[in-house]
Amino acid sequence: MKASFLDRIVDVFTGNVLTSSIPEYSARPSQVKFARAVGSAMDSGGIYLFEAGTGIGKSLAYIIPAILSGRKIFVSTATITLQDQLANKDAPAILSALNSDALVIVLKGRNNYLCLRKWKSGSASFNIESDFEKWAESTKDGDISSFSEEIPSAVWRHFRSDHLDCTGSSCHFRGACHFFSARNQARKSDILILNHHLLVAGLMADEVLPGADVLVIDEGHRLEDAASECMGLTLSEGMLLPIYDGIAFSEIDTERKATLLEKTRLLAAAVADLTDGMKETSVWDPVEHLEGLEEVSITAKQLATDTEKTEELLPASQTASAVAFAAGRFMELSTEEYCCFVETGRKQPVLKAVPLDIGPDLMDTVYSKFDTTILTSATLTVADEFDFFRNRLGAWDARAKSFGSPFDYSSQAILSIPENLPPHDSHEDLAMTAWQWGRRLAEVLDGRTLMLFTSYRNLKLVKQIAEEELPPNIRLFTQGEMSRSAILRDFRECSRAIILGTSSFWEGVDLPGSMLQAVIIDRLPFASPGHPLIRARMDLIEKHGGSSFGQYSLPLAAVRLKQGVGRLIRSLDDMGVVMIMDRRIRAKNYGRVFLRSIPPFRIVSEDQVMDFVMEHCSSSGVSSVRDAREGQK
Repeated sequence: MKASFLDRIVDVFTGNVLTSSIPEYSARPSQVKFARAVGSAMDSGGIYLFEAGTGIGKSLAYIIPAILSGRKIFVSTATITLQDQLANKDAPAILSALNSDALVIVLKGRNNYLCLRKWKSGSASFNIESDFEKWAESTKDGDISSFSEEIPSAVWRHFRSDHLDCTGSSCHFRGACHFFSARNQARKSDILILNHHLLVAGLMADEVLPGADVLVIDEGHRLEDAASECMGLTLSEGMLLPIYDGIAFSEIDTERKATLLEKTRLLAAAVADLTDGMKETSVWDPVEHLEGLEEVSITAKQLATDTEKTEELLPASQTASAVAFAAGRFMELSTEEYCCFVETGRKQPVLKAVPLDIGPDLMDTVYSKFDTTILTSATLTVADEFDFFRNRLGAWDARAKSFGSPFDYSSQAILSIPENLPPHDSHEDLAMTAWQWGRRLAEVLDGRTLMLFTSYRNLKLVKQIAEEELPPNIRLFTQGEMSRSAILRDFRECSRAIILGTSSFWEGVDLPGSMLQAVIIDRLPFASPGHPLIRARMDLIEKHGGSSFGQYSLPLAAVRLKQGVGRLIRSLDDMGVVMIMDRRIRAKNYGRVFLRSIPPFRIVSEDQVMDFVMEHCSSSGVSSVRDAREGQK
């Protein structure tokens, strides 16, 4: 039985089945090995860490064994983009190729679904664009991604489904509820595609998700952050929005409505007082704020009591109870197990409590629920070792294997670290140097350049210079001025541009072919030790006798750099250049960890960069990879 199953997997990848349904498909030895390993894991059970380099085609390599196995499978991703790709592109093509009737269903986090109760009660109070109104009235699934335009988050948050104020079976719209309909469909699935947050939250709730035999966690390097958020606590004024809306959109008499809104305002003030005067993300000690937390708890409980006996105010009452519960939990937290801090940068500060070590919880809450758990990603090793993610993800006994990448990085791209770089903390000088290279490359490449920054500060410094020295006919796309999706959309339409990006642009950006041919990174992406959570996790490692730099800061930065440089080569015919503007990668012993972690680009001096670009990448003379390889023989 085992041999037959594995042989069938190999036959699908090496035969004619896929080429007839997926025109661009061609067999890749590394993909076949990965798919066979997935099938073997499904048969054997246990926990696995599989690193599948960019270009392997890992989604086909786990979906095909999943369909052939006949088992119930969960596939969890970090991003909606990958969810949609799996559901709308990969899975339908494979089902057609295999002539399979397996049911593949997508279940997204409930914030992605329209809440009919909120829409019916509150839409008249907003100046809603007609296109969105038509979508809301006609949508079959309520999934906001099916709305063709981009709705402002400030509007969507009033109408999205939310666990805080969902009244479940007592809701008049339960029969037509988009989220519950999606959840019911999920129970019928053979393969359920969901995201990390929903996976962890659903397993914690123990009634949201159906059972399954196998769990595949794609983008596994993102699991720790998602699980930390789900297993932690938050408290903020933003949580009170369903209370305000629930009261304001109700049909209770005006005098009572005014009284309840005033009580909600007092609750908001009590929550705001907890972070009064805090302008930067910093540590927050619940012991020092017990009195304030008690006030929030009492005020929220009273508001819940005042609203619970009126049916249309039940959602507001439920939200108030959730706020009271969160305040009570903050009072009980152990600061040895959790990091409590205030996160700023949004409209209102957010109080957070995040577990310091999520590994044991992942084992108990997630992995133990499945016969087989497979964690996969293009970035699961640091200097060819899996130790970092074994420890961070609680996968201590996992069997691990790296399947490499089909790309010939040494022929397809070069890496250069210029000589005489300014110190990494000389921000103005470094910005000038980074921009000089960005401009030179963009002029030769006719744009096609991505500049990645480790901070908004450095990005803004380069932006100021770039706006004065932008090459003719080259556009500048800056993160923060447009949405990420809008920047990528416009860049794909016309790559005669330079993208200045930070944070989210380090991963998930797929610009294959000649669209992107230069990636410039301003500094090695060490996480700020000033961030409370980073500092607390480092302190915990030191407390247990470890090296916080070697076991946390360095591997975390190496993974991040691996993600950043991975934006460049996305297909077999891509060519390009990576430039890292940080002399520490040469001068420090730990620089070798970074170089061993990223793809094996050919390292060249800065004098050779423009020659390579002119020969292989410039718009006036693009050579294919195969031509480049022939020239090197």
